[in-house]
Amino acid sequence: MRNILIIISFLGLLTITDTAVCQESGASGSSVRAEVPTWQWRCDNGDALLNFNPARVVDSAHTLVFDSIPYAKNYTMVVVYKPMVETESTIWRLGFGEEAMRGLMTEHIISDNVTIRYSDATTENPVINTLRQTAPDSIAPYVRLTLGGDSLSGAVKVAEVLYFDHRLNNSMLRRVQSALAVRYGITLGPVNYVDGTGRVIWKYADSGLYHHHITGMGRDTTYNVHQLQSRSEVPGAILTVRTDNLSEGDFFVCGDNDAPLTFVYDGDIEILNRRWRINCTDVENNEFHLTFDTRSVASTNDSLVLLVDGFAYLPDSISLDAVTYKYVGFPSDTSTFTLAKSGIFWQTAMSNGKGTHYSNNTSVKTYVYPNPTTGNYTIEVTGAAWVNVNIYNAQGVLMDSYSDKDQSQYIFNGSLPSGNSYYATIVTETGTQTMKLIVK
Repeated sequence: MRNILIIISFLGLLTITDTAVCQESGASGSSVRAEVPTWQWRCDNGDALLNFNPARVVDSAHTLVFDSIPYAKNYTMVVVYKPMVETESTIWRLGFGEEAMRGLMTEHIISDNVTIRYSDATTENPVINTLRQTAPDSIAPYVRLTLGGDSLSGAVKVAEVLYFDHRLNNSMLRRVQSALAVRYGITLGPVNYVDGTGRVIWKYADSGLYHHHITGMGRDTTYNVHQLQSRSEVPGAILTVRTDNLSEGDFFVCGDNDAPLTFVYDGDIEILNRRWRINCTDVENNEFHLTFDTRSVASTNDSLVLLVDGFAYLPDSISLDAVTYKYVGFPSDTSTFTLAKSGIFWQTAMSNGKGTHYSNNTSVKTYVYPNPTTGNYTIEVTGAAWVNVNIYNAQGVLMDSYSDKDQSQYIFNGSLPSGNSYYATIVTETGTQTMKLIVK
């Protein structure tokens, strides 16, 4: 009987399997229908949280038992958990009669009366554990699954268990792992994330530098993903992302470069070393809210701005521990962003009460306000010899246009139908800026 032959461990992902599932297999997308688990448990009312989703704490005194797991000669177990203590903990056990047993602890694999060590230390990262193996012979139609509940005292958060009555192939396993990673704030190894159809939603080859503290939102009925708020569960993450709504098939995934939370000068602006990159499937039709936990940020100045591809956002709210930016628009599906601190932004904004969204170009200042708006808006440009402005709706239809030259200050006022997003293309001698204008 062959049990566990290969062990693969990545940041946030521990995969125990007989095939190296973390190697990319086949094309980036596939029309093959995703497989659904034979049996599944997902915590819906737990005493803990894992990326805003309920989880259940199991230990020697707190046990979950399920007797309805169909017996299969070959099976795949996928379990999402996070250790809560440094001591070893039992996560799950499958009982095949009185003596035959398979299972997992945070440092050992259980195989009947034998335990196999697979790690030198426990991890504080969340884990998607995958075990594909052959079961012992049994005439019983069902096996018993126990979460926690043996003599070991270590506590573990368990959020979800999936059981398949066969060995999942690499492609299907990647889909399952990606869905769970988005739901529970888990960073997979150096691989692509895919949705339930096999479409790539985070491309590692393009974003390898930013493949840390992966944070994802998305909506995909294939694996019942509907995540509208997310924060990486990997220690060191400081970003929480949120959106008001996502359509079926929409995903927003971002990661950071894991750089120190310190600032460096870029001209007159101090920019945070840590930077983020997104991978979004429908960025034009969604607005996002970003909250940064500033307790670890090396800054005594709470006047932080958010820089997105060269555009600056002033915060919507500031507390002692966090700063939040609402209705953030991203110019592209692969935008990058970071925090910055500079008196230039704040002095200008505080002196005229404007500038909810403007360019960080130090010679030409461009303001679009109020943003969001209920319909009426103002575009103000200073420091330019000439300016051309075009307002487009989301379908690319020209809604309004303005032009002027030889002025020290340009002010354009307009009104747009509510309930839509628009794009202001502002052209000066210094270049072109595109700003998103949200009309509630």
